[in-house]
Amino acid sequence: MRKTAVVSGESMLPSLKEGDIVFFKIYKERDSALKPGQIVIFNHPLKNIICIKRINLVNQNNIGVLGDNIELSEDSNKFGLLNNKKIIGIVTSKLITPKLKYFLIQKNNSTSLNPK
Repeated sequence: MRKTAVVSGESMLPSLKEGDIVFFKIYKERDSALKPGQIVIFNHPLKNIICIKRINLVNQNNIGVLGDNIELSEDSNKFGLLNNKKIIGIVTSKLITPKLKYFLIQKNNSTSLNPK
């Protein structure tokens, strides 16, 4: 079963931007393999917030995570390795939404947005 999350902040630019919707699978230690390059959702080890970052290092019980936009990322460079128990999920894909300028709005005679 996949779950969704909405990206907040700029630490994962250009891969993920504010407002992007990502799909993730729940992390289960016995069933999930962690690999460098994967994007994970996790509970911050020092603050009461949920974060999304890319794995850059995997060892037995911990991972290192980095934001793609290093200048704006609070990641393992600041808080060290992350215990696997903090991981919520592994991102599997993102929803690509078209930019608004690509929508074509046509008049539909059977429906009115401003009924009288």
